[in-house]
Amino acid sequence: MVTAKLVEANPPREGQLPRGMPMLDTSQVHVAIGRSIDQVREEIDDAFAAMKTFFNREPDEILRLSSGHSARLSELAVKIQRIEDFQREWRNVRVREIEPAMADLERQLRTASRLHSIRELDWKMETGER
Repeated sequence: MVTAKLVEANPPREGQLPRGMPMLDTSQVHVAIGRSIDQVREEIDDAFAAMKTFFNREPDEILRLSSGHSARLSELAVKIQRIEDFQREWRNVRVREIEPAMADLERQLRTASRLHSIRELDWKMETGER
């Protein structure tokens, strides 16, 4: 059996980056945002981790959690939008990570709002209110 191995024509020396591949330090904190790219990604991951628990939470809890995460991600998105013309690496974080997370949070918020309304209606019917 023959295996193929890809080899660069001019491999980089030890301690050098390959040509065309600049190193991006995602752990560096940006002053205008107050967070690094890694820290922003952790906040996005926290929002998704919270969303994974929504199936066994009460609708009012979901509303509070969704609102809180949505507000924080909106704040980060605005701060990133202010600097992304000069720091282009931040644009991808906003467009590809924050905005989809915010869209998911909005869907969760709408669903929880409907569940809350249904439970409120059930309670009113059970207690004889209209």
